[in-house]
Amino acid sequence: MLVIAHRGASAFAPENTIPAFKKALEMGASSIELDVHLSADGIPVVIHDFFLDKTTDGTGLVRSMNWQDLRRLDAGRSFPALPVCRIPSLEEVLALIPPEITLNIELKSISLFRENTADRVLNMLEQEKSSRQVVISSFNHRCLQEVRERDKEIRLGILTASDMINFTDYTESTGLNPWSLHPEASYLTKEYVDRAHQMGWKVFCWTVNTKEAAALVGSTGADGFFSDNPGLLDQ
Repeated sequence: MLVIAHRGASAFAPENTIPAFKKALEMGASSIELDVHLSADGIPVVIHDFFLDKTTDGTGLVRSMNWQDLRRLDAGRSFPALPVCRIPSLEEVLALIPPEITLNIELKSISLFRENTADRVLNMLEQEKSSRQVVISSFNHRCLQEVRERDKEIRLGILTASDMINFTDYTESTGLNPWSLHPEASYLTKEYVDRAHQMGWKVFCWTVNTKEAAALVGSTGADGFFSDNPGLLDQ
Protein backbone atom coordinates (compact mmCIF):
# COMPACT_ATOMS: atom_id res chain seq x y z
CA MET A 1 0.00 0.00 0.00
CA LEU A 2 1.07 3.53 -0.68
CA VAL A 3 1.54 5.73 2.39
CA ILE A 4 0.95 9.39 1.57
CA ALA A 5 2.60 11.87 3.94
CA HIS A 6 -0.37 13.78 5.36
CA ARG A 7 0.51 17.50 5.50
CA GLY A 8 4.10 16.30 5.38
CA ALA A 9 5.43 14.19 8.23
CA SER A 10 3.05 15.99 10.58
CA ALA A 11 3.60 13.58 13.46
CA PHE A 12 7.15 14.91 13.72
CA ALA A 13 6.96 18.58 12.72
CA PRO A 14 4.28 21.28 12.39
CA GLU A 15 1.81 20.30 9.70
CA ASN A 16 2.06 21.90 6.26
CA THR A 17 5.40 23.56 7.01
CA ILE A 18 8.80 23.28 5.37
CA PRO A 19 10.19 21.20 8.30
CA ALA A 20 7.30 18.73 7.91
CA PHE A 21 7.92 18.36 4.19
CA LYS A 22 11.67 17.99 4.68
CA LYS A 23 11.07 15.31 7.32
CA ALA A 24 8.75 13.41 4.95
CA LEU A 25 11.47 13.43 2.30
CA GLU A 26 14.05 12.25 4.84
CA MET A 27 11.71 9.37 5.75
CA GLY A 28 11.53 8.28 2.12
CA ALA A 29 7.98 9.40 1.30
CA SER A 30 7.16 8.97 -2.39
CA SER A 31 3.92 10.94 -2.11
CA ILE A 32 3.15 14.05 -0.06
CA GLU A 33 -0.19 15.74 0.62
CA LEU A 34 -0.69 19.42 1.41
CA ASP A 35 -3.52 21.98 1.61
CA VAL A 36 -3.79 25.25 -0.27
CA HIS A 37 -5.77 28.42 0.44
CA LEU A 38 -5.56 31.81 -1.22
CA SER A 39 -4.36 34.82 0.74
CA ALA A 40 -6.25 38.12 0.47
CA ASP A 41 -3.90 39.14 -2.35
CA GLY A 42 -4.35 35.88 -4.24
CA ILE A 43 -1.18 33.99 -3.27
CA PRO A 44 -1.57 30.19 -2.88
CA VAL A 45 -0.46 29.45 0.68
CA VAL A 46 -0.05 26.08 2.38
CA ILE A 47 -2.21 25.67 5.49
CA HIS A 48 -5.10 23.35 6.36
CA ASP A 49 -7.75 25.20 8.32
CA PHE A 50 -9.84 28.08 6.99
CA PHE A 51 -9.07 29.89 10.25
CA LEU A 52 -5.58 30.63 11.54
CA ASP A 53 -6.30 29.97 15.22
CA LYS A 54 -5.56 26.25 15.46
CA THR A 55 -2.05 26.03 14.02
CA THR A 56 -0.68 29.59 14.20
CA ASP A 57 -0.38 32.50 16.59
CA GLY A 58 -2.75 34.47 14.37
CA THR A 59 -6.52 34.66 14.32
CA GLY A 60 -9.27 34.99 11.74
CA LEU A 61 -9.70 33.67 8.22
CA VAL A 62 -6.65 32.86 6.12
CA ARG A 63 -8.27 34.64 3.17
CA SER A 64 -8.55 37.87 5.17
CA MET A 65 -4.77 38.46 5.34
CA ASN A 66 -2.20 39.39 2.71
CA TRP A 67 0.69 37.03 2.06
CA GLN A 68 3.28 39.23 3.74
CA ASP A 69 1.18 39.37 6.92
CA LEU A 70 0.58 35.61 6.89
CA ARG A 71 4.30 35.12 6.45
CA ARG A 72 5.01 36.78 9.80
CA LEU A 73 2.92 34.28 11.78
CA ASP A 74 4.33 31.31 13.66
CA ALA A 75 2.76 28.14 12.20
CA GLY A 76 4.37 25.83 14.76
CA ARG A 77 1.80 26.10 17.52
CA SER A 78 1.54 22.30 17.90
CA PHE A 79 5.32 22.01 18.43
CA PRO A 80 6.18 24.87 20.82
CA ALA A 81 9.62 23.44 21.61
CA LEU A 82 10.74 23.77 17.99
CA PRO A 83 12.03 26.96 16.32
CA VAL A 84 9.47 29.29 14.76
CA CYS A 85 7.89 27.87 11.57
CA ARG A 86 6.35 30.01 8.88
CA ILE A 87 3.36 29.38 6.64
CA PRO A 88 4.93 28.50 3.30
CA SER A 89 3.68 29.53 -0.11
CA LEU A 90 2.88 26.83 -2.65
CA GLU A 91 5.72 28.20 -4.75
CA GLU A 92 8.20 27.51 -1.94
CA VAL A 93 6.94 23.96 -1.48
CA LEU A 94 7.14 23.21 -5.20
CA ALA A 95 10.74 24.42 -5.14
CA LEU A 96 11.53 22.13 -2.20
CA ILE A 97 9.85 18.88 -3.22
CA PRO A 98 11.60 17.07 -6.09
CA PRO A 99 9.46 16.46 -9.21
CA GLU A 100 9.73 12.68 -8.82
CA ILE A 101 7.65 12.91 -5.63
CA THR A 102 3.90 12.72 -6.27
CA LEU A 103 2.16 15.76 -4.86
CA ASN A 104 -1.45 15.62 -3.64
CA ILE A 105 -2.70 19.21 -3.50
CA GLU A 106 -5.95 19.61 -1.60
CA LEU A 107 -7.79 22.76 -2.61
CA LYS A 108 -9.49 24.69 0.18
CA SER A 109 -12.19 27.01 -1.07
CA ILE A 110 -15.19 28.71 0.54
CA SER A 111 -17.95 28.70 -2.08
CA LEU A 112 -19.62 31.74 -0.51
CA PHE A 113 -16.70 33.91 -1.61
CA ARG A 114 -16.38 32.46 -5.13
CA GLU A 115 -12.65 32.02 -4.68
CA ASN A 116 -10.55 31.21 -7.74
CA THR A 117 -8.26 28.78 -5.92
CA ALA A 118 -8.32 26.25 -8.76
CA ASP A 119 -7.13 28.72 -11.38
CA ARG A 120 -4.36 30.11 -9.20
CA VAL A 121 -2.99 26.67 -8.40
CA LEU A 122 -3.19 25.45 -11.99
CA ASN A 123 -1.41 28.60 -13.18
CA MET A 124 1.43 27.89 -10.78
CA LEU A 125 1.70 24.25 -11.85
CA GLU A 126 1.81 25.30 -15.49
CA GLN A 127 4.54 27.84 -14.77
CA GLU A 128 6.60 25.16 -13.05
CA LYS A 129 6.94 23.26 -16.34
CA SER A 130 8.09 20.02 -14.77
CA SER A 131 7.09 16.39 -15.22
CA ARG A 132 5.75 16.29 -11.66
CA GLN A 133 2.87 13.89 -11.04
CA VAL A 134 0.08 15.81 -9.33
CA VAL A 135 -3.26 14.82 -7.82
CA ILE A 136 -5.72 17.65 -7.14
CA SER A 137 -8.24 16.80 -4.43
CA SER A 138 -10.95 18.64 -2.53
CA PHE A 139 -14.06 18.26 -0.42
CA ASN A 140 -15.42 21.11 -2.54
CA HIS A 141 -16.48 19.17 -5.61
CA ARG A 142 -17.46 22.34 -7.48
CA CYS A 143 -13.85 23.38 -7.12
CA LEU A 144 -12.80 20.08 -8.68
CA GLN A 145 -15.24 20.75 -11.50
CA GLU A 146 -13.41 24.02 -12.20
CA VAL A 147 -10.15 22.08 -12.40
CA ARG A 148 -11.61 19.50 -14.76
CA GLU A 149 -13.11 22.13 -17.06
CA ARG A 150 -9.67 23.63 -17.51
CA ASP A 151 -7.60 20.44 -17.57
CA LYS A 152 -9.10 17.23 -18.95
CA GLU A 153 -6.09 15.07 -18.08
CA ILE A 154 -4.97 16.08 -14.58
CA ARG A 155 -5.57 13.51 -11.85
CA LEU A 156 -8.46 14.36 -9.53
CA GLY A 157 -9.16 12.90 -6.10
CA ILE A 158 -12.68 13.20 -4.68
CA LEU A 159 -12.62 13.68 -0.90
CA THR A 160 -15.65 12.56 1.11
CA ALA A 161 -16.41 12.70 4.82
CA SER A 162 -19.58 10.60 5.04
CA ASP A 163 -20.67 7.07 4.17
CA MET A 164 -22.23 7.94 0.82
CA ILE A 165 -25.20 6.04 -0.56
CA ASN A 166 -24.70 4.98 -4.20
CA PHE A 167 -21.31 6.65 -4.30
CA THR A 168 -20.62 5.29 -7.78
CA ASP A 169 -23.78 6.91 -9.16
CA TYR A 170 -22.88 10.21 -7.57
CA THR A 171 -19.28 10.12 -8.78
CA GLU A 172 -20.31 9.28 -12.32
CA SER A 173 -22.97 11.98 -12.32
CA THR A 174 -20.39 14.69 -11.57
CA GLY A 175 -18.55 14.07 -14.84
CA LEU A 176 -15.28 14.66 -12.99
CA ASN A 177 -13.70 11.42 -14.24
CA PRO A 178 -11.64 11.05 -11.03
CA TRP A 179 -8.38 9.18 -10.74
CA SER A 180 -9.03 8.36 -7.11
CA LEU A 181 -11.52 8.47 -4.24
CA HIS A 182 -10.42 9.66 -0.79
CA PRO A 183 -12.94 8.48 1.82
CA GLU A 184 -12.60 8.69 5.60
CA ALA A 185 -11.11 5.43 6.84
CA SER A 186 -13.84 4.41 9.27
CA TYR A 187 -16.43 3.62 6.60
CA LEU A 188 -14.11 1.91 4.14
CA THR A 189 -15.23 -1.61 3.16
CA LYS A 190 -14.02 -4.24 0.73
CA GLU A 191 -17.24 -3.80 -1.24
CA TYR A 192 -16.56 -0.06 -1.57
CA VAL A 193 -13.01 -0.66 -2.79
CA ASP A 194 -14.02 -3.45 -5.17
CA ARG A 195 -16.70 -1.28 -6.74
CA ALA A 196 -14.32 1.67 -7.08
CA HIS A 197 -11.73 -0.56 -8.75
CA GLN A 198 -14.37 -1.88 -11.15
CA MET A 199 -14.99 1.72 -12.15
CA GLY A 200 -11.27 2.31 -12.65
CA TRP A 201 -10.80 4.50 -9.56
CA LYS A 202 -8.07 4.08 -6.96
CA VAL A 203 -8.90 4.39 -3.26
CA PHE A 204 -6.78 6.25 -0.69
CA CYS A 205 -8.40 6.79 2.72
CA TRP A 206 -7.62 9.20 5.53
CA THR A 207 -6.14 9.41 8.14
CA VAL A 208 -4.34 6.26 9.35
CA ASN A 209 -1.76 6.52 12.14
CA THR A 210 -1.52 3.05 13.68
CA LYS A 211 -0.44 -0.32 12.32
CA GLU A 212 -3.75 -1.81 13.48
CA ALA A 213 -5.72 0.69 11.41
CA ALA A 214 -3.36 0.16 8.47
CA ALA A 215 -4.02 -3.59 8.64
CA LEU A 216 -7.78 -2.97 8.51
CA VAL A 217 -7.36 -0.71 5.48
CA GLY A 218 -5.15 -3.32 3.84
CA SER A 219 -7.84 -5.98 4.31
CA THR A 220 -10.21 -3.95 2.12
CA GLY A 221 -7.81 -3.92 -0.81
CA ALA A 222 -7.42 -0.13 -0.76
CA ASP A 223 -4.50 1.30 -2.73
CA GLY A 224 -3.13 3.24 0.21
CA PHE A 225 -3.79 5.80 2.90
CA PHE A 226 -2.81 9.21 4.21
CA SER A 227 -0.76 9.18 7.39
CA ASP A 228 0.90 11.72 9.68
CA ASN A 229 3.73 9.14 9.88
CA PRO A 230 4.95 8.31 6.35
CA GLY A 231 7.17 5.57 7.77
CA LEU A 232 4.33 3.76 9.51
CA LEU A 233 4.62 0.52 7.53
CA ASP A 234 8.41 0.43 7.91
CA GLN A 235 8.36 0.43 11.71
